[in-house]
Amino acid sequence: MLKNRNIPFGYCMVNGKYALNAPEAEAVQKIFAYYIGGKSLKTIAAEMTVPYNIGKAVWNKNMVCRVIENKKYIGENEFPKIISDKDFKCAAEIKMERNTYRKPAPQAEPRQTETTISVYEPIDEIRRMTNEINRLLDSENTDKGLIEELIIELAQRKYLAISEVKS
Repeated sequence: MLKNRNIPFGYCMVNGKYALNAPEAEAVQKIFAYYIGGKSLKTIAAEMTVPYNIGKAVWNKNMVCRVIENKKYIGENEFPKIISDKDFKCAAEIKMERNTYRKPAPQAEPRQTETTISVYEPIDEIRRMTNEINRLLDSENTDKGLIEELIIELAQRKYLAISEVKS
């Protein structure tokens, strides 16, 4: 049975301390370079040759996304630095620009009638649950019942996170 990674991609343990795993660290640098260069998460995943987990060579866009969002690559929490702060910030800005959710554009003239707009703002718990579901989906032996329960619970939390704004 394959396990999820305990140590972030790009690192290994040497004498009880985090150290760079050279092939993985190079792959992390390529991921950031490709993403900043304009490639999509899916395209980058298809081009990855270094396995994410032992025995699992296939990448997906969620794995690439987790690499791009991981602040450990800029030297956080005693991890060796793999990516410059500038590249990490640039990738984060690109990710925000590419986000498919867009808030409604402001109206040129105010409306006379009252309307209700639903605004969804994900909270940390929703992000955590989404990541957990993605990790379970990426693993070889998945408990479909558990995943279904988590998806339903996540949907309920997302629904509760929607706030109605009257204008």
